[in-house]
Amino acid sequence: MNYIEPCRQSCSSPMSLHSLLNESETRYNIIDPLIEKAGWNLADRRSVGFEIPVDGYDAAPINGITDYCLFRDNGEVLAVIEAKRTKRDARVGKEQLLQYITKIEAKQSFRPYGFLCNGDDIWFWDSVHYPDRPVAGFFHKEDLERLLFLQQNRQELSSIKIKDTIVNRSYQIEAIRRIGEHIELRKKRKALLVMATGTGKTRTVMALIDVFLKARHAQKVLFLADRDSLVDQALTKGFKEHIPAESRERIRTYLLDDPKEATKIRGARVLVSTLQTLELCYEQFSPAAFDLIITDECHRSIYNKFSDILAYFDAVQIGLTATPAHFIDRNTFKFFETDGAAPTFLYKYDDAVKEGYLADYNVYAAQTRFQRNGIKGLDLSEEDQQTLRERGIDPENIDYEGTDLEKKVTNKDTLKRQWAEYMDMCYKDAGGQLPAKTIVFAITHKHALRLEEAFNEMYPEHKGLLARVITSQTERNKDLLKQFETESVPRIAISVDMLDTGIDVPEVMNLAFMKPIGSQIKFWQMIGRGTRSDEACKNKQWIPGYKKENFLIIDYWQNFEHFNMMPKDEQEGAQQIPILVTIFNTRLSKLELVIGNQQSVDAKRVIADLRADIAKLPLDSFTVKQQLKDIRDVFEEEWWQYLNIPKIEFLRMKVGPLLRFASAGNLAEAFFISKMERISYSLLQQKDVEAAAANIKAEVDLLPRNLPQIAPHAGLINDMLGVTWWEHITTAQIDEARKTLAPLMKYKREQPPMVIELGLDDVIESRKWVIVNKGGQKLMVEEYKKKIEERIQQLSAEHPTIQKLLRNEAVTINDLLELEHTLETELRSDELTLTEDNMLKAFGVRVGALTDFLKYILKLEHLPEFADVVRKAFDAFILEHRYNADQTRFLRTVQTVYVQKRRIEVGDLYEAPFTNFGLNAVEKLFSEDEVEEILELTKRLIA
Repeated sequence: MNYIEPCRQSCSSPMSLHSLLNESETRYNIIDPLIEKAGWNLADRRSVGFEIPVDGYDAAPINGITDYCLFRDNGEVLAVIEAKRTKRDARVGKEQLLQYITKIEAKQSFRPYGFLCNGDDIWFWDSVHYPDRPVAGFFHKEDLERLLFLQQNRQELSSIKIKDTIVNRSYQIEAIRRIGEHIELRKKRKALLVMATGTGKTRTVMALIDVFLKARHAQKVLFLADRDSLVDQALTKGFKEHIPAESRERIRTYLLDDPKEATKIRGARVLVSTLQTLELCYEQFSPAAFDLIITDECHRSIYNKFSDILAYFDAVQIGLTATPAHFIDRNTFKFFETDGAAPTFLYKYDDAVKEGYLADYNVYAAQTRFQRNGIKGLDLSEEDQQTLRERGIDPENIDYEGTDLEKKVTNKDTLKRQWAEYMDMCYKDAGGQLPAKTIVFAITHKHALRLEEAFNEMYPEHKGLLARVITSQTERNKDLLKQFETESVPRIAISVDMLDTGIDVPEVMNLAFMKPIGSQIKFWQMIGRGTRSDEACKNKQWIPGYKKENFLIIDYWQNFEHFNMMPKDEQEGAQQIPILVTIFNTRLSKLELVIGNQQSVDAKRVIADLRADIAKLPLDSFTVKQQLKDIRDVFEEEWWQYLNIPKIEFLRMKVGPLLRFASAGNLAEAFFISKMERISYSLLQQKDVEAAAANIKAEVDLLPRNLPQIAPHAGLINDMLGVTWWEHITTAQIDEARKTLAPLMKYKREQPPMVIELGLDDVIESRKWVIVNKGGQKLMVEEYKKKIEERIQQLSAEHPTIQKLLRNEAVTINDLLELEHTLETELRSDELTLTEDNMLKAFGVRVGALTDFLKYILKLEHLPEFADVVRKAFDAFILEHRYNADQTRFLRTVQTVYVQKRRIEVGDLYEAPFTNFGLNAVEKLFSEDEVEEILELTKRLIA
């Protein structure tokens, strides 16, 4: 009998009938079918035993009787199930279960696993390693056998050598060790890995998976992402390249319908899938089908229905993202059970730049007059106004803001001015003729096409091949993208969203933001397209000077200024609320206004709508099931007899969020409902609804009244498009119109945005690339560069160490230290202020030491960069030793301090910043011999 369906239909408690069952009835009606669902044959007593005495098969057992025993083929007990009636908490039988599995362990070669179940909740207990935890269902026999094998054969994660052909950087090693310690020592089952784009997070996670497989902490691995490109990248550039010996398959729903293909997929050790695909088929897998799940760009997957998929699987779960930690939503941290808002491991972009693993960026901002001031017909010159009249456009009708460009209006000369500025300022290739590899971020596909057309008109000598549109609408876009990645042309990829994330072209030297960006997260993802370092570049001829020192961002929409001026806590808007939750919350707000008269027609309509929303809750969702005990009362008729503000808050806080797991159906219908509910709410507040009504009219007008499904309602549609219908509108009329028209919204026509084309002259009006010294004096870049170069030439003629370097003579570390001091005095003076930022703006380079800057200016190629020498030496040293995560982090701090001070003594290890590791941390982390070995490394570097 299905107890859930009648409850759903009447909106009574889905547990009310369950609670009437005794333990025997609970087992027969609910628990038995759940065991069978996991593939166990209840009719086979060699597979499932009922009420088995712990002491054997005596008639009078001393130590109790198990409710269910799940057997191996050899007769050993794999797991014991302790059952309780639904009215009782399943965990009350925990001590009873412990006694059972302990007694059984004494009679066989291992301690069996345990399950606690009351029909509603199932708890799994691996008492050897973890506390009991809620699971979505009973485990299949092959899952329990696999878990047992891993339990009996696992090695310590720290004992496995990290594969240096996959990763060889110290921070990657620290990340792997940190995750391993988090899982193995702290007994955590979730972890969050945050690494800046370009720092090798895919490689890092591949090496981590390799460690888990070799240590037998996992046999079945699932890799998830929300985009095809990320899944394909993991399959080809990840598993195939770095873990080729493991069988791998991609989950596709149509393949699971084929028994042969389904067997092949289930038999693979490594599976990859998009979350969208898994959403359709995840219940075809056991909750324990995987030992390790990696979710790429996990911050996009938590506060929505995808989180229910992740909650369904009982596995060690590792979230992976490149999004800066302070932009990650708190729900992501909560899901991965991190300490506060700190990821399990964090490697920031700034750290990667300082350590030489990523390229830094330089920013040049420019805007045209129309971008800054908009286009106001009456403010135009008489000549421009006459140009508009000749094209049949009345200047009085032209009134656009700058932000309307390429949305409501386009002007070719604006595009040409932007291209001209780009061609003047962009980084060129090694020959200095053509632009280096560039991604242009456009607003729409049509904007991208207009940009391409304007470029080809300005530079016809390139025959339409240098700049190409690559968007999701471009035919053979994958072929074009491949050409952009591997061939000399195209040099400029004009894209809309397609190249924002998930592509890897290390040679990209220019990013042109020809669109405003609304999300800081997305902004940083786009910047990540240029951060690959020189080491990753294979085609050096596409790069200025054959070496990637940094890359250039040309910002036409003040994105940097916009984000830098915003407080950090406002830089990223609140997490987008699912539409069904939004509708539910609006209805709750309406209920607050009418709660004083709960018998009114308005109140009854709102209550009925709310209860209909609650009936949409997916009661088979694992996440919803876990919350049912807390919300059971809202399914009871009597709960709704009297409502108050605390009950409304209960609905908002406890019930509403669960609607994110419900299906929204047709989104056009859902969004129309939401808009109509907001109008209804405004009417109850006695607010003007004119603006909202205009929006609704525009939407209703898109319904094709000649369709047979819509024709019967043409009268209502015509009334709503008029004025009279809205003059004395009531909430009852709004609700009736909403119920009638919402289901028809799936038929509405798509309205292509009308973009008016103008032909006006524009001009670049704002350029921002300015150096400011300590005295507040503003200098244009060329003037500033001249001052610095003159001072260096003066020093070159006078300083003995520079003279030696110019003659290619050997210098000592003391010579370099003394030179650094001189440069510090001369170049960081109030007059010149050679900061890293000014160095970057004026010379396109940022280095930590002024001697390295001198090497760049005087082209002293034979002088190695000190930080680079140190970094490589420390990377090799750390990889050679099997240090844990804390030791690795300490050594990386030693490296940083050594680069800054050019020396390190034993006493330094007891001072800041090493005190951040704790008092006398060096003694706790390293032996005397190990400390001596570290100091010997620094002495060798000096030599």
